[in-house]
Amino acid sequence: MARTKHFASRTRDRNRTDATASSSAAAGPSTTPTRRGNVGEGGENAQQSAPTTTSPATGRKKGAKRTNQAMPQSSTKKPYRYKPGTVALREIRQFQKSTKLLIPAASFIREVRSITHRLAPPEVTRWTAEALVALQEAAEDYLVGLFSDSMLCAIHARRVTLMRKDFELARRLGGKGRPW
Repeated sequence: MARTKHFASRTRDRNRTDATASSSAAAGPSTTPTRRGNVGEGGENAQQSAPTTTSPATGRKKGAKRTNQAMPQSSTKKPYRYKPGTVALREIRQFQKSTKLLIPAASFIREVRSITHRLAPPEVTRWTAEALVALQEAAEDYLVGLFSDSMLCAIHARRVTLMRKDFELARRLGGKGRPW
């Protein structure tokens, strides 16, 4: 089972009272009493209202409610965002089920040819397609094993993040690569 970081849960709507008040005000007159008194009643309550003074620094009224003018109303719906790590785990499961090669063939062949040009004698310049596919499968199998061993090293160190020292430890323990 893969490990993920657990983030603190946040409240969904901090200004829920402001949002309901602004939506009810936009819908029409309210029948519920307000702080300043009932709207429909006459007499003493109709004349009294809460004093609103303006702040000299901002020019805003202190008694006025905040409106949500900073958030624009758009007709397009915001796309759903999954929690961090959910899509990564889904992609990992998808790649584990598939059998296709993950490294692009053209770039892998280009790299094989450049390594051959540097290390092999000048007579070796041609590769058969079967040899390149076999080499690519072996390289991907080696990389998958190295990543899984490195992930186990990171989990053993009580971490979720892969680091360079995890790869070095996995190569040293597995006897893969150059010895230290």
